[in-house]
Amino acid sequence: MPRQEEAAAWLEPLGREPTPLEAAVLSETVEQLLAGLDDQERPVLELSLQGYTTREISEQLRRAERTVRFLREGIRDRLERMQRSEE
Repeated sequence: MPRQEEAAAWLEPLGREPTPLEAAVLSETVEQLLAGLDDQERPVLELSLQGYTTREISEQLRRAERTVRFLREGIRDRLERMQRSEE
């Protein structure tokens, strides 16, 4: 499945209120993900979650776009590994 389709599958439930179980799982996942981030990754994730593009994040953090893209990919890979370990 291409990454865009995977992202669309993740975003689908956001159009409604999560169930209590979904909310608990999401909260736990976010806590685990944030706990594993370093000082470079955390602001990239925070800005990504606010909807900023790679270019905008690059400009705000004064980092190369390539670096921001690399950090975002690492965060995404970590999240995917967390998902697979829960299955």
